[in-house]
Amino acid sequence: MARGNLPDEVIRLLSFHGPVELWTGEGSRAATQKVHVAPFDDELILLVPPTSPLVGGLLQTSKAMVTARAEDQRYTLRLEGRAVAGRPVPSHRSRGSITPWLPEGQPAHRFLAVTFIADKVELVREEGQVHNRYAGPTPTGRALPPAWRRWLSAALGEGGRWLAITGLVGPFAWFGYQGSDYPFRPLALLLAWTASLGLVAGIRLLGQSGAFTKWRAGDGDLSDAPFLRDGWLAPDQARLGGMAALLAATVASGLLAAFPSGLASIGVVLLSTGAPVLAASWLLHGTVRARDGESG
Repeated sequence: MARGNLPDEVIRLLSFHGPVELWTGEGSRAATQKVHVAPFDDELILLVPPTSPLVGGLLQTSKAMVTARAEDQRYTLRLEGRAVAGRPVPSHRSRGSITPWLPEGQPAHRFLAVTFIADKVELVREEGQVHNRYAGPTPTGRALPPAWRRWLSAALGEGGRWLAITGLVGPFAWFGYQGSDYPFRPLALLLAWTASLGLVAGIRLLGQSGAFTKWRAGDGDLSDAPFLRDGWLAPDQARLGGMAALLAATVASGLLAAFPSGLASIGVVLLSTGAPVLAASWLLHGTVRARDGESG
């Protein structure tokens, strides 16, 4: 997280403003509600009741917006960015710094600490008879990759990169060994590649969604779901993307089975990607309770 991501003037305004409006969710899960905020220079911690409809929206999409308007219209602030559905405030690593921002008389366990990372800032201020407007991306906004790169990194990045590479090389070598007289060899290779990438992407996305859900339940840590932790994807997006990738892999494998030595080709896909081991690893990781869960 970039230190000094938000201008000092924005932090000062939020420190005295009181509750802000949080907007998130899409379609039937779109929601908005006034929530209290703990402003820090790198991120905002929004204090959201666990029963709020905002929680469903945050699980659906990480895209969110925070707005604050002075009653006398002296200023209007809008922050666009990413919000991550969190755990109760007592579980947060910075709970000591967040507690003073709780509503008066309300216990900490009645609120979730939702991390909001601002990527764009728009501040309109009345200075005398003039309205000045300050707008632009924050450091995190300028560094944020486009959506397709975020999906690619979550699905095939880090350790998945090498599995994806071996998943491409293995079938290529296998069909090269089959010879040029193998019927529809380019199509078979394309199906094998689709199955390989779909398996790796699907298992990784579902694993990260499961790790995030496990963390929200009070176990595990967010190092297993870094792309969800940083708001690149929401848990529902990762889960649906993982299911779609596995469906593509299943369809491609079914078609590949109809080719000569089809079952052997599928075996090459499984061995070259290490999919059974990868799936077992994520499954074991998701079912074994961690000794020490990460606060955050």
